[in-house]
Amino acid sequence: MVVLAESHINVEMRTAIAVERKIGRHHIAFFRAIILGMDIGEMSDRYLETGMDLRRAKATLVWIQDTLRQAALRRGNHRDAHLLRIRVTASSGTTETAPTPSLDEYRAEFDPDGFFLEKELIQSYLDAFPQAVDNRHKKRQRLIDKQVAALKWIELLITAEPVRDDWVAAWFDTTISNRLNLAGIPTIGCLIDRIAERGYRWWVGVPQLGVKGAARVVAWLQGYESSLGALPLQALAPSRSLSSGLIAQTRKQQTDVVPLESFIVPSNLDGRSGSNRHPGVPRIDAPDDYRAVFAWLATKSGNPNTQRAYQKEAERILLWAILERGKAMSDLTVEDCASYRDWLSMIGRTEPGNWPFRVPQSEWIGAKKVERHKQAWKPFDGALSASSVRHALTIIGNLFEWLVRVQYCSFNPWSAVAKSLASHGTEPDPDVEFTRALSVGQWGYMMEHLLELPVTPGTARLRFALPFSHATGLRLSELVDATIGRMYTMPLSDGLGVRWMLKVYGKGGKWRTVPLPGTVILLLQEYLAHRGLSPDIMSNPAETTLIASETSNRPLTTSALSKAIRSFFNDIAQSLKEGGRHVEAKAFERATVHWLRHTCGSYLALSGVPVNVIQRLLGHASLQTTSIYTDTSDENLWREVEGARLSVGNAHRL
Repeated sequence: MVVLAESHINVEMRTAIAVERKIGRHHIAFFRAIILGMDIGEMSDRYLETGMDLRRAKATLVWIQDTLRQAALRRGNHRDAHLLRIRVTASSGTTETAPTPSLDEYRAEFDPDGFFLEKELIQSYLDAFPQAVDNRHKKRQRLIDKQVAALKWIELLITAEPVRDDWVAAWFDTTISNRLNLAGIPTIGCLIDRIAERGYRWWVGVPQLGVKGAARVVAWLQGYESSLGALPLQALAPSRSLSSGLIAQTRKQQTDVVPLESFIVPSNLDGRSGSNRHPGVPRIDAPDDYRAVFAWLATKSGNPNTQRAYQKEAERILLWAILERGKAMSDLTVEDCASYRDWLSMIGRTEPGNWPFRVPQSEWIGAKKVERHKQAWKPFDGALSASSVRHALTIIGNLFEWLVRVQYCSFNPWSAVAKSLASHGTEPDPDVEFTRALSVGQWGYMMEHLLELPVTPGTARLRFALPFSHATGLRLSELVDATIGRMYTMPLSDGLGVRWMLKVYGKGGKWRTVPLPGTVILLLQEYLAHRGLSPDIMSNPAETTLIASETSNRPLTTSALSKAIRSFFNDIAQSLKEGGRHVEAKAFERATVHWLRHTCGSYLALSGVPVNVIQRLLGHASLQTTSIYTDTSDENLWREVEGARLSVGNAHRL
């Protein structure tokens, strides 16, 4: 097979290649259904990759009929060729009827006692089965039977099974095959590889294919698993909807740097006889380290983001102990733990020649955002900051402390290891001043820019989501989790009117209440009306999400909302650059959704709101965390120095 380069010119050349289309089992099934009188729209949606497109379905029907007739002629069977040439009528529904019983069969079922006269019985029979004397119907049925019989032997002669080397144009409608070609998918093998690599959203980048078109292509491939093989589970559903057990089935189980659910623990390193094991039976159902880790993870219910963070750190320490140290996790000593601390601080920031550990860094570090089922997945996507290392050590210390409490381990070796890190000369300078928030001026510019944009589902969502986030300081996961059912009103204590409140399920599985200002309520009413819902907020279903998908009222994922807001921030940055404000643009290039939470805290502190009130609003466990918003000494320092210089300058001019 000729391998074509992936240039734009060659992609266009591929679309122009004349490829003879092949007949498959799905084509025969479609044609047989039409012969039997089934609805062409329903049958095309069931059997063809084009879906319920009547124009293309009819064109496919003519092509199948002509191909079958030509096959009959090549075999010298002019009679069947003529039969298949007879025009197949596409009905609006099924014309199949139940088999017509004989008069004696009818008598045995409906008049076993001989109650009716012969004349009356015959009349009843004809009323129930008029086709018994309908010669036209009988003739049509005989024709159908002959066509179906002709189709049986031709099917064995002409149908083929797709293979990886086949061009997509040999199997798919011209429109679909052209779209696949333009996306660099010229063959069935390339299509399967694309799906295996990218998973459920493999169709992104294929012009005008979309979710429904992609689903029909996947269904077609599933129909030919006997020749093409089974598709991975990630092609059939989003990874987030699959359990870790199902995902593990799609990866090779091995003792290597792989996800925890795909990792095979060597029997001599499983921790059953670990030197740090507590004597006696543990208080958990876990005979080895692997199951002990999962028992610990099962106790960490609550926020999914927190769950992922705990699993990530448990996974890293278990893999490191076995692959790097050659020990069971319950064999780790204080010295091992100190070495792991240094390993965490050095990985991704040490030259290969200076790397003091056995397993190369490249085995641990991969690209960002690679899904766990893919072979390219790695536990790290780069170096960790000092704060990330300390956070990881805190989680691991928590794991071992729990193992001691449930009498799985005798002692916690991490209690003797300091979390302070040795400097390796590459740690970036920390921010000496808190900068991850938008100023009043930046916020005003951003909202003015948003209001100038035309109203679309995306901008309508941002016009509510940004002020909502700014007013409440909710985390990203809390924003997408908010629903109308969690809103409620309370009467004001000093007069008429009500205050709107929102119940928030936050970090650590804790509930808190957050006030919703009147301006946010008005924006929510406008947003609900734009979504086709009632502006009377509480008349909508309780499960209605406050921030929804652009195309429906379904909830958003955290990644979808994050991408939408980051994209808008980039638009703001571009607008500032076009106005010559390159320095100001850098802030929006760096900004993330979490900046909106910091912006809320900074704005409230600037407005003189007590720090304990801000702490309660944001759901901080520690008042020290909230205090970052109240430290204005750096700005005060700038103002004092700037004021002094201006005074000196004015004095000199005098």
